[in-house]
Amino acid sequence: MEQRIADRLVTLRKNAGYSQEELADMIGVSRQAVSKWERCESSPDTDNLIELARLYHITLDELVCGAELPPKAEVAEEEKTPDYLWEDDGMTVEVKEDEVSVKNEDGEEKVYDRAELKRKKLKEKRTNALITGIFSLAVTIAYLTLGFCVGARGWACGWPLFLLIPVVSSVVEIVFYKKIAGFGYPSLIVAVYCAVGMIFGVWHPTWIMFVSIPIFYIVAGKIDRVTRSWDYEAIEDALDEKKEKKTK
Repeated sequence: MEQRIADRLVTLRKNAGYSQEELADMIGVSRQAVSKWERCESSPDTDNLIELARLYHITLDELVCGAELPPKAEVAEEEKTPDYLWEDDGMTVEVKEDEVSVKNEDGEEKVYDRAELKRKKLKEKRTNALITGIFSLAVTIAYLTLGFCVGARGWACGWPLFLLIPVVSSVVEIVFYKKIAGFGYPSLIVAVYCAVGMIFGVWHPTWIMFVSIPIFYIVAGKIDRVTRSWDYEAIEDALDEKKEKKTK
């Protein structure tokens, strides 16, 4: 790859405000790969060039040559087709060049910018890792404190605290995607059931709490469909399936 192309990749990335790691996550490669491109030690393949062009909202020629091209002629109607179509459970997801549209069985449609979706997913991923890491450390400290201060009973009864870690992680997903069904309700129920049973010795009839799990998902699912929060799950399924086909 020519040095001028490598320099252009650096300029485009910095102008977009991405770090090498952020860019790598958004196009599905390693940070080392991005670093090699920018040091002119290797070249991105065609698929990666296409992803970069889409991310920066420029053409391949503009990405490689850096030249301003004349406006394109209007695309013929028959050419305006999505490059990928995914259908399941009454939902239709169209993955287009710069956007993803989701349509439900009632004909309602919502359009998302692909670059914005990737940025949001990356932000959710990093926030989730940070919050989950901090909470995991706090739970470990709390468990050790119980064990050393209370003794055998503390060691025996404190471990359900660790079941709350996936619950906290799921809260981040709710905050980002407003998807109530993503809440770690089963882990919460197991943690409460075990804690009540070991601390107070009440195992029966507290097991009835498990009956609430399917009820929770039925209610949460209906709420999510009304609030359209299922859009993100449909989009991720569609993009994941496209990625799998692309690598085969």
